[in-house]
Amino acid sequence: MKISVPVNHNFHEEAPIREADLGNVFNVNKSGVKHLRQIIFSSVYELKLGAEQLKQVKVFNFKRNRFFEQDEERLILRLYSKEKAEQEKEYIIQTGLYAGVLFHKGCKINITTKYGDTFLKRMLNFVNDIYVDNEQIKAKKDETENQFLFIIAHLFIQSLEKAVVLGLPQQYQKNQERSHKVRGSIDFNDYLKRDIPFQGKLTTTFRERMYVQEIIDVLYLALRKLESVFGKEIHSRLLGLSQLLKQQYSGRFANYETIQKAKTHQTINNPMYRGFKKVLEYAEIILLNNDLIPNNEKQDLATTGYLFDIAELYELYLEKLLSRNFPEWFVNGQVEIPIYQNQFYRRSMFPDIIMKHKTSGKIIALDAKFKRMELQNKDIDRTDLHQIHSYSGYYQSNLIASGLIYPLSKKIDSEYFHIETLYGDDNHDVRFVIDGVFVFENQTMEELIENENEFINRISHLANRHKNHSL
Repeated sequence: MKISVPVNHNFHEEAPIREADLGNVFNVNKSGVKHLRQIIFSSVYELKLGAEQLKQVKVFNFKRNRFFEQDEERLILRLYSKEKAEQEKEYIIQTGLYAGVLFHKGCKINITTKYGDTFLKRMLNFVNDIYVDNEQIKAKKDETENQFLFIIAHLFIQSLEKAVVLGLPQQYQKNQERSHKVRGSIDFNDYLKRDIPFQGKLTTTFRERMYVQEIIDVLYLALRKLESVFGKEIHSRLLGLSQLLKQQYSGRFANYETIQKAKTHQTINNPMYRGFKKVLEYAEIILLNNDLIPNNEKQDLATTGYLFDIAELYELYLEKLLSRNFPEWFVNGQVEIPIYQNQFYRRSMFPDIIMKHKTSGKIIALDAKFKRMELQNKDIDRTDLHQIHSYSGYYQSNLIASGLIYPLSKKIDSEYFHIETLYGDDNHDVRFVIDGVFVFENQTMEELIENENEFINRISHLANRHKNHSL
């Protein structure tokens, strides 16, 4: 049984599922509807970051250091039902900002990124510092799972590219060789048995650095699997390494035991090769994604699966998009703002993006929000609005603009969504903006890049205000 739902879905319970529609929505028969009622929606099921149920779920991040407010709710999934009039029930599915695949009580739940593959690929490319149109990299089968495999592929390739700078993991192995040359130490027992009288050859024993075969096999087969789904372009930046892995490959398929041996091999405890720990985790998912599918006969098992912080990916994308287009500004993400540090109620705030001009020191404070934005009042969350104004108050006279940046579902008129003064009054010479990149599900890469440029042009008008403030 499968459920597909986008991230940040149904926050206001605007899309309840009527009891009579359960079969059509989930494409199941009467027994399937019964299973949904009795097991999936029988009680409130809530999965949040840090919950006990997450022990069997792999959660992947795109930043090394990620800061959350202490009281910030990080919802992943909530399933429940509500009684309506005349004993009719409604069934509610809510999601947060984590995309991925979960297996819960015999049901497979796909939490999708909502905005289509083009935007996802573009964000991943920026994380990997690729700024070209690579739309030719497409899955051979248009399946939801391939969207998540594509994310894992990028994480795998990015981490492998960094880890392999110091070479592939190697270890010393003891070898024997019989030849005319002396290499290492002579095996005198063998000499006494075989070489009297001396025939010109000796058996020698020596230690030699060799690649760890299990790691070689796992890496090679992971690259091959990605190639079979997405084509050779997916690892075009690793062609030299790919050839080396092919030469060293043992020819044997890497089963579960091989992968575990690779992941626990003593060589990756060496600081030189520590980066391969993450690489091999990603490789395990690529090679054994079937292993995440639970046995249907054991529906009481813990929730399993893998998740990605899509909000974090969006923040990194915006940070790099702005940094690339505004070379005269420092663009930093998750800047720490310490407040009341000498008091018992001390705190730190972490705005998503701070732009600071390199000469004038003027500030633009932005918060990235990977949420639905259809330019309606309810789309602006009260907490988000208060949060960005808190950051604005901290920077005071150095601030020239602040705002919330969304993936937009409509094109905007900057004159209407860029307010001339903070709070909308005449007492603050700081601009407030609601802005972002216009994205839609089936857009081409060319359309997306054009919409990025329009967004950059609007931010450029904000950035140019630092000249007037400097006078």
